[in-house]
Amino acid sequence: MKKRLVELIVPLAAAAVFVLLNLVPFYQTAEQRIYDVLLGVKPPVPERPEVLFLNVDDTAISNVGLWPWSRDLMARGLIRMREFDTAHVTFDIEYVDASPVAVDGRFLSERLPRAISGEFDFVNDAIRSLLFAIADGRIPPADVPDFIDELVGLTDTVRRDIMASVSGVARDNDSLLGQAAAFHGQAYFTVNILGEADPAPYDRETAARLIGLQNVAIEDERPLRIGTDTRPTILPVLSGGSGAGFPNVIVDRDGVRRRVELVARVGDAYYGQLVLAPLLDWLGGPEVIVRRDRIVLRGATLPGADAATDIVVPLTVHGRMLINWPKGTYDESFRHVSYWRLIFDWQMEDRIVALLREMDANGLLFFYDDADSLFGLYDYAQMLEADIMAGDRDWIDEWREARSVFFDVIGDFLDSGAPQEYLAALDDAIRSGQLDADQIDEYRFLADEARSDYETLAAWFADFSENRDVLWQELPGSFVIIGHVGTSTTDIGVNPFDEQYMNVGTHGAVVNTILQQAFLDDTPWWVSVAMMLVLALLLAFVSRDMSPTPSLISGGVTLVVTAAVGVGVFLLTGTHLNLLTPILGVTLSFVTITAIKFIRENKEKNHIRNAFGHYLSADVIKDVISDPSKLQLGGVKKHMTAMFTDVRGFSTISEALKDEPEKLVQLLNLYLTEMSDTVLAERGTIDKYEGDAIICFWGAPVELEDAAVRACRSAVTMKKIEARLNEEVLGSGLAPAELKTRIGINTGEMVVGNMGTATRMDYTMMGHNVNLAARLEGVNKRYGTWILTSEQTYRETGRTFSVRKLDRVRVVGVNEPLRLYEVVDLREEVDKDQALIQKLRGFNSGLTAFENKEWGEAHTHFKRVLTDFPDDGPSIEYEKRCREYMKKPPRADWDGVYTLDTK
Repeated sequence: MKKRLVELIVPLAAAAVFVLLNLVPFYQTAEQRIYDVLLGVKPPVPERPEVLFLNVDDTAISNVGLWPWSRDLMARGLIRMREFDTAHVTFDIEYVDASPVAVDGRFLSERLPRAISGEFDFVNDAIRSLLFAIADGRIPPADVPDFIDELVGLTDTVRRDIMASVSGVARDNDSLLGQAAAFHGQAYFTVNILGEADPAPYDRETAARLIGLQNVAIEDERPLRIGTDTRPTILPVLSGGSGAGFPNVIVDRDGVRRRVELVARVGDAYYGQLVLAPLLDWLGGPEVIVRRDRIVLRGATLPGADAATDIVVPLTVHGRMLINWPKGTYDESFRHVSYWRLIFDWQMEDRIVALLREMDANGLLFFYDDADSLFGLYDYAQMLEADIMAGDRDWIDEWREARSVFFDVIGDFLDSGAPQEYLAALDDAIRSGQLDADQIDEYRFLADEARSDYETLAAWFADFSENRDVLWQELPGSFVIIGHVGTSTTDIGVNPFDEQYMNVGTHGAVVNTILQQAFLDDTPWWVSVAMMLVLALLLAFVSRDMSPTPSLISGGVTLVVTAAVGVGVFLLTGTHLNLLTPILGVTLSFVTITAIKFIRENKEKNHIRNAFGHYLSADVIKDVISDPSKLQLGGVKKHMTAMFTDVRGFSTISEALKDEPEKLVQLLNLYLTEMSDTVLAERGTIDKYEGDAIICFWGAPVELEDAAVRACRSAVTMKKIEARLNEEVLGSGLAPAELKTRIGINTGEMVVGNMGTATRMDYTMMGHNVNLAARLEGVNKRYGTWILTSEQTYRETGRTFSVRKLDRVRVVGVNEPLRLYEVVDLREEVDKDQALIQKLRGFNSGLTAFENKEWGEAHTHFKRVLTDFPDDGPSIEYEKRCREYMKKPPRADWDGVYTLDTK
């Protein structure tokens, strides 16, 4: 009962320990580290090709300047991304504060000079026309003052226009970025979810209306991140965007980012994680249903799919989505393009257009027939761009087409041969002989300048086209995420695979996890505790009857199977079973139970050694210890072989040594040791010593199939050792006479077990067959034999020994007569002694005649044996009987059975 109670208490105690451990931070961290290992074993999640990181990297910063940049660079980048047909653009860059008013460098260097030049040209034309009209008499002198007043009014208008143009130098980059976001049509910004009120004033209602999730059904608010206030991107920027989201990522206690919250609530408005709003748009605007353990995107249409479906995003116990991270560094995961490529695109474009205008002014486009359309296309595209920035997005396709044709025309110009024609014309003029030396020098200078401009234009346009080819390859249809990843950034975190992972990469991993539906999940801590308890109880039940070693093996197998199942479930379903608790809990449980078993078993082994060490052989004790189930100490009936020994005339020996007790004890101990060793060597059990008598048996506590053979072999060995021992004790004077041992052996059913009182017990045997063995030892006196066995023992020894058949006898309490057999020696030994063989044959012939009541013939055989072996006890006994029966035969109905009427 106590054993079973321990097997129940230990698992329960282990479960209690791990309930407490699961509440301790360091243990939770250890469990998370195992999750990281399993995530590393899991096959890598496929990466959506649409996800693209547009990096503000070291290349971009080294070419542009220190971060943060002026927002007009992001505005122009958005316009370019619209041209290159990006699907969605998400900024992992905060624009929560207004930027200072900036100078429009492009306007100052290009548009303003052209505007002022145009106004002055207009005034110059007006003055020239007035003066020529006065000179030609077309305006009478009397009307001149009126025309002068009109001219003054014209100059005032020009002054106002110039002042208006100059005011355009000052630019609001925040509004410009907002306009560019509207230009793109799918730009998304950040909104911070705050735990306390933000003192900064802004229109919270408008911000919530612009960026709050609309199609949301909240069935359970527990997965929501609850905020007190928000800090969104400023309204001039936000007003042009399509939405916003919070960039916050959950950082676990060990600093690793494994999970993310998808939906937050502030007041009555709901906000999505940074990439959730653009992702929802990409998926066709599904309804967002928030439940306790999942978020369902109902009616989502995956990219490339024909029909809508429901995407079920499992949430952890804390209401967060586990991120299925790509197995590489930030640079190794997903696609990447440097933001510098966009800047390079418009910078090269500006330089190329400026160079073309200069070349046109210098006549270098003279031989190109479509020179007029070149600038017309560009100016038209610029006009369309201005209209789109003003809010008219219907012109986007035409704007993109105009720009495409413009760049095609530039390429056509470079391939048309016009530059070569211009240079050839200059060369022809130089060689014509019609120019003087100064003119030749001037023409050569023009040719060199033209050649340089053409080569520069060709080189610039080649670099420009190559860069645009890359952009056309990477950007169309992309889900773009923009972030600062330069060396100076501090926005770096740790994920399960990289300790220096750019945090902007988190958002790509979130998008990829949802699009691939490669979701991960975990189980509550109590599930792992329950699993541990069930496994520990099951293991305790299965191994309850096992010894420590098999118990440890079964425990090890259980742990391996548990780990394999946990890993298999994670690999197949993505569900993490929190293996640390069941593995450690089961280990603690079964090691404790095994230790208790080990202690208990050691006690049992010591008990066995103490209880049986004096009358069991070391091999038997080892066998019993290795398998205690073989030791049945209760009263049991077993098929055994019993042996009783006694020394002939030991009382006389004792009387002779009565004045030398030490010598008597020494003699007795020497004899018993030698005889007992033969018993133990044959795996026998010493029952007890009664003076010089040894009582022993075979077949208990360990069963022996050859118990009878072992007992008889032990008896034969005893007689041989006895001969050597007698030489020693007689030669040393330790014994006054020979020690001659009589032995009785019987085989059959006997009762064996611990018998005695509560304070004094012996492992002993009892029963009729035990008594018969004792009587057989005494019967040796009658026949002059030394080893007598029953017929049952004889049968079970087979032909191992040479035996001499003797009388059939009837013992007290048993009517069935028993045949007696004298064990002579091992058959193989007897076969070597021809005289002994003749003796046994002669005796057997006499016994056959005797049992046939042929007394005379029998007498003759026995006398013949005694002639050669005068001390042969059985022959002496039977010769005597023959003489008596020849004088007075037994009754006619005598069955030849002798009754042993003494014990």
